[in-house]
Amino acid sequence: MTSAAPKRPIEVIIISVIMLFTTMRFMVFFGYTNMEMFGGPEVNEWVGPWTTDVILGALAPVMAYLAFTKRGPRIWGLLIAYNCVGDFDYAMGFVTQILNPQVLADGQTILTAIGVAFCLQFLVICLLFRKNTLNHFATH
Repeated sequence: MTSAAPKRPIEVIIISVIMLFTTMRFMVFFGYTNMEMFGGPEVNEWVGPWTTDVILGALAPVMAYLAFTKRGPRIWGLLIAYNCVGDFDYAMGFVTQILNPQVLADGQTILTAIGVAFCLQFLVICLLFRKNTLNHFATH
């Protein structure tokens, strides 16, 4: 008789899918050449949020994989940390857009995209604290 693997809660599936969605953050890597320091029209104040976006976007598939396949309190803590840093970065991007708007993109579109992404990442944080999710990651 073989024991079946414990069923994965729906919250963990949603978390993994949303985190895969944030892989798109990596796309801002291609905007660096548009910064003032490289002769472009975009203000240099975006270097911080964009650098964090590139790093978090590159890590997103790894983090989604860990969320979907691994268990344990360390994985849960890593997921909390990753998503909190990600949401903080979205908040900084929102403030940067208000104070130093991007030139090559529509400001309202940028604010809307950041706002939606912020809410999705905050949803992940909330889902990580649900009872089903906590129980899933509490055991190895």
